[in-house]
Amino acid sequence: MTKAEPNKFLRLQPMRVRDTTLTTAPASRDNEKQTARPKLSVLAPTRYPWRFNSPRHTRHSIETRNFVPMNYISPKLEGITVLAPLPLRRFDLIHAFNRIPLGTTPFVISFESHMPRGFGIESSALYAFMMRQLLSKRCLGIGAISEHARRIFLQSHQGHRDFDRLEQKLFLRYPNMVIEDRADTYDEQGQYPIRVVFVGNHFARKGGCVGARMAELALEQGIPLEVDIISTVEVGAASWTDPLKPGYFDRYQKLLSLPNVRHLQNIPNDQVLEIVRKAHFSLLTTFCDTFGYSVIESEANYVPVIGTAQGALPEFIKHQKNGVLLPMETTEIGEWKHIADDRSTADFAHVHAREVERMAQESLREIVTIMEDQNRYKAMRQAAYATAKSMFCSKDATRFWDEYYVDALEGLRANRRYGPAPRAHNSIR
Repeated sequence: MTKAEPNKFLRLQPMRVRDTTLTTAPASRDNEKQTARPKLSVLAPTRYPWRFNSPRHTRHSIETRNFVPMNYISPKLEGITVLAPLPLRRFDLIHAFNRIPLGTTPFVISFESHMPRGFGIESSALYAFMMRQLLSKRCLGIGAISEHARRIFLQSHQGHRDFDRLEQKLFLRYPNMVIEDRADTYDEQGQYPIRVVFVGNHFARKGGCVGARMAELALEQGIPLEVDIISTVEVGAASWTDPLKPGYFDRYQKLLSLPNVRHLQNIPNDQVLEIVRKAHFSLLTTFCDTFGYSVIESEANYVPVIGTAQGALPEFIKHQKNGVLLPMETTEIGEWKHIADDRSTADFAHVHAREVERMAQESLREIVTIMEDQNRYKAMRQAAYATAKSMFCSKDATRFWDEYYVDALEGLRANRRYGPAPRAHNSIR
């Protein structure tokens, strides 16, 4: 089962309702001619996932509002939501993320894994209701944020009687962020000590155990390596991939006091990014991540990422080209194969510990080999930045979304059965 965990460090802070309109600098006359199409009023949710999937420099008026986390009422309700109705205002459309918005306003919805989100209730009346919402005229488009998400959607609904209609609404659009146009400032004089940074509150799920064990191995082998771990160290029941065996995480938590480990928590986002920029590598040896927004943050700052071959990570981490991609046993949809195992057993704890050890050994070996060849390492940094610029540029995303909103509404008003013109569906970047 795939779930999403808010990363409290690598995120944009939710905006207040009264100042949530996204604007751009005044356009030139040439730009005005190019953007003479309608300007729309769009409602969207707060929280960082939507911000990574929004038009950041939009010509439209976008207001973000808090939404009701229905999963707090019941986990079965996490696929639907209601956005704050006040102050009263008419919106042309809603751009939702993961949760289907209730009401009558047309909507576009982006999603990271399953759509609709209804784990274990696929035969229920609620799931059927959510499917009707996706198939309705209200739903203007269904945007997968990765090939991984797109693959899950198609597989999940392959036998549905309206599969063709669902597929028509489906399109792919990667997340985005503002990426600075700047040269890499890395200097070979800073080759050692090797600095690795890990960011993630779900310490074990995201790969923190791997980072801590890697630091221990480096000490044992006399390798000049330092690991920054930025985490509140949530383990066990807090995550859906952690062993539940009592005392299992004690040894990993003790490693946080090693002399080559710096443990930080609850620090501002700008401080996190400053640490990332000074790192040689970013670590996301995750047991389960649908996308991994921290990879974009790292690559945009010329920092190669060490990640696992699961979820969407293989789409933008290319092994020994722009980062390191460690192998992982996965299911046909790209999830760790043991994710549904009984986590309370000694066998599961053994499997988890074995994987942590393997990934720590492999990560350290890869890092040392790469850093011994500085030309290779610098090329990897350049490739990481080039990946971010080509796949996740906010300017490209803005052009896409600004036109998609208009095309989608025009399609609805022209009584087309679903979505905007085909050109928007097939655009990736």
